[in-house]
Amino acid sequence: MGLFSWLGFGRSDIAEAAPEAEHAAPAARRIGYESGVPLGGTTEYNQGSAGDPADDLTQLYDAYVACPWAGAGINAIARTVTAGGLVTDWTGDDEHGGQEVPPKPPQVVRLEQLLEYCNPREDIVQITRGCVADLGIFGKAFLEVAWFLGEPIALWSLDATTMRVIADEHGEITQYVQVTDQGQKAIFEPHQVIYITLDSPRSGLDGLPLMRHALLPVTTWLFAKATQKETYRAGDPPTLHVDFPNGQSDSDMKRWVAQYRARNRGTRNIGNPIITKGGGTVDELQRSKGVDLQKTLDQCRDEILSALGVPPAKVGVIESGNLGGGTGEEQDKTFIYNTCGPLGGLVLEKLNFHIVRQGFGITDWLLKWGDVDWRDSKTIEEIRDKRLHSGAWTLNRYRADINEPPVDGGDEPAVVERESIVLWRDIERMSEATIAHAAAAAVTAGIDVPGVELVPEPEPAPIPPALAPFADPSAPPPPDEQPEAEPPEEDPQEARLAAFRGRLREALAATGRGGP
Repeated sequence: MGLFSWLGFGRSDIAEAAPEAEHAAPAARRIGYESGVPLGGTTEYNQGSAGDPADDLTQLYDAYVACPWAGAGINAIARTVTAGGLVTDWTGDDEHGGQEVPPKPPQVVRLEQLLEYCNPREDIVQITRGCVADLGIFGKAFLEVAWFLGEPIALWSLDATTMRVIADEHGEITQYVQVTDQGQKAIFEPHQVIYITLDSPRSGLDGLPLMRHALLPVTTWLFAKATQKETYRAGDPPTLHVDFPNGQSDSDMKRWVAQYRARNRGTRNIGNPIITKGGGTVDELQRSKGVDLQKTLDQCRDEILSALGVPPAKVGVIESGNLGGGTGEEQDKTFIYNTCGPLGGLVLEKLNFHIVRQGFGITDWLLKWGDVDWRDSKTIEEIRDKRLHSGAWTLNRYRADINEPPVDGGDEPAVVERESIVLWRDIERMSEATIAHAAAAAVTAGIDVPGVELVPEPEPAPIPPALAPFADPSAPPPPDEQPEAEPPEEDPQEARLAAFRGRLREALAATGRGGP
């Protein structure tokens, strides 16, 4: 391995992997103007806003820190987007084409090394999570890129409140300048900074932050929370009207007020009676508004989460019986596809363009967020079971998904319907048998069923002569098996008369009077 290859200087393979550069569109110069950019373009001291942009961004940051619902919502978005981490993926992968993923080229290997070690203090998850959080708070995020011999070798996050974008009237960025609160100054060329912004409805150099939409309910929440804090610090006292008797001096009234504050206000004095003398009276004008304050706080919380696009359940707010809230899975889908997906896509687009394509010259690989299965474990098992019973998965595919070894015969897909099991290779015959069984009664009755014909009965086999009598009851039996003829039946009257005559002859013979 040569010195230039070891340093990553060899770029011939990258040049060969980027033939589309020949068909790239010619460089175009913009005619239109960007909204908010002053005449002559932005400078270090004139960013086009009425006041100091750092003060405006610091206000948004303070609201994010002071209001727990704003902070919890932004953090939930950032953590969900980056939960799977950044991974490389081959763009030529085709699920239905059967193509195998080729070995990773050297550029992709160096890209993965950059992701594994961005800088001595931050890893890629922290950097990307900070980018997503900055997009939600400030509407923009900055990353510093260090280059060596034509390739990026390190990434750092930059403070969005101290960065200044230098551009002409058309929005073409020519430089970035960082000015800290201590007066430190750093100048960056355009290729040294990755600038990510949210959408800007009126166009412009900066995006519209999510916190900007939530700033009004956040401010209301902060004032309501401060009022609630002071109310409960004073022991949640009622609003009173005190009527002093005539003749009381101002000093006496001030003394009574001081005693009331010392004896009746504060958590330690809850329950102490209010004492007056000399005819003075105390009336309650209105009770404490603690319940109203809490309703105000809850309403502001819902407005903040709605502005950020975060379902209440994602920040620990569980409200049973909330109409329109949907199930947990529906909230997950809404949160991932409507809020996290677009923000994560912005970060990926910038990283793929500046780091993958321009930095390493890679065209057939890209960066993507790792897949995270947010579904409930019961739902996952039910889907697996349905795929197995419907024949979409084989048993071994099912076992591989749950990290179990394959079994013999498990590669044959089968359809399980109640208690019957049919292999997919026999499904055609099973279908024909089912149709024939359903149409059997109609066909037997002589009804013509399309596609089903009545099978004619086969001709009976010839019967041996010896078995013919058993087969045809009407045929005469063989001669040797002819039954004996039964005597004809006699008339009962004649039978009785003959019996009488016989007994009469026997009696006459016994007496010697026998006759013929």
